[in-house]
Amino acid sequence: MKSPMRWLKRHKELKKNASRRIEVEAALERREGQKIKLSPAAAKGGYDEIYYASKNGSRFAVVRINSEHKIINDPIGSLDPGIPLGPVDRLNREWDAYVQLAPGGLSPEPLWRSEHAIACSWLPWERLSGYLTKNRAELWKVLSNVFPLISTMHSLGVIHLDLNLGNILIDPNSEKLAVIDFEFGPVEWVNQEQQMAFDYLRLIDDCLKPRRGGKVLLEDPNKLIELLGEHVPEATRNADLHFVYSKLQRLQQQPELCVLLQTIFINLPDPRTEE
Repeated sequence: MKSPMRWLKRHKELKKNASRRIEVEAALERREGQKIKLSPAAAKGGYDEIYYASKNGSRFAVVRINSEHKIINDPIGSLDPGIPLGPVDRLNREWDAYVQLAPGGLSPEPLWRSEHAIACSWLPWERLSGYLTKNRAELWKVLSNVFPLISTMHSLGVIHLDLNLGNILIDPNSEKLAVIDFEFGPVEWVNQEQQMAFDYLRLIDDCLKPRRGGKVLLEDPNKLIELLGEHVPEATRNADLHFVYSKLQRLQQQPELCVLLQTIFINLPDPRTEE
């Protein structure tokens, strides 16, 4: 059960954003030609407020609305390759990503946008983070689908920079996947190949959590190398990765795995020689 203090804080956040919610509801009603109801998602949506849009009692869209009252104050390290974007840039990045990915079924479909909000199609799927927590033994099956997804995403010019398991949806029935939540942009010094390599390594770092299949991964790390070898292109393999352990500390704590990963990412540092 959510604590009373957390519930009160959440209630205040939503109340502060009420005027924009009402504005977006009205705009969607004009678009759809019928009554629309926006209901807040159960959890806060990072730097924005996330709502489900319903018509005739059925969900049809997820709406991201910039909050005038949220302040971005996450600490940014000198070696962090991605930084949280400002409100307008954040919406632009997510919209542009969905425009590229949705035609291939790799993301929700972008439906509507305004200066302060975007709406995309609602997928009744679950996040991979939750799915693998319940199905750890399926890690290799999942990764055999995720790595081609990342490769295709990159080939379309889209890079995530926060590609953890919570930012990928899975349809348990068809095993289709979709990428969501594009909130970060690159710092000036990081090139595209470095960003692409970081997407793979960020995902692997998240998979090392015991509750998400970490034990399965570490029992057969050569399987990971085999899967990566099928999908990581040459330019990405040669990227300078001196910065990655600033964010990927679980990976840094697995030096044997990192040495194996050097067969794919040849400039990945050996954690045992890092100062």
